[in-house]
Amino acid sequence: MRTVCLTTLVLSLAGCTVSGGSQNADARAEFERNAATARQLILDFDAESDAAKAHFADSAIWAPTRFGQTETVPLDQAWAGWKRMWAAYDLELLTDLKLEQGTDDITGAPDGSVGIHFAWAYTRPANDSTEAKTVEVALYEEWDFNADGQIWRTRLYGDIGAMVAELNR
Repeated sequence: MRTVCLTTLVLSLAGCTVSGGSQNADARAEFERNAATARQLILDFDAESDAAKAHFADSAIWAPTRFGQTETVPLDQAWAGWKRMWAAYDLELLTDLKLEQGTDDITGAPDGSVGIHFAWAYTRPANDSTEAKTVEVALYEEWDFNADGQIWRTRLYGDIGAMVAELNR
């Protein structure tokens, strides 16, 4: 009887591992596909390229993550902000691109979302009345993707407001 129970337990656990392994493999494959998109987005952003916008679904949003922010930001508004930032400052990516597999908000299981910790240097160029000034900011960003492999939600964590205030001081 003990042998039967032990064998049943081992086979049950093995079955769970196999099905869980398949789900993990699917999530890993989805992550790899989405990570390639995220990597290219970062490179396009760093190059201040209009190609960056193509990585987003038309209905993409930026979720509220900043103090006092309660509304989502739609793609067109975020895009306009990027264009203003590119016009005002020189940006430099300071860290290697080490993308991380995200997890489902509810279950905690690995999914196709992508995250990254990185640092950027923003430089206000010199002009007739001010010297150049550079500020570094550490950020965490994560992206969720739709079935077409486009980003539909972005969450950005970091003190961009303090960085801009310091650059303009």
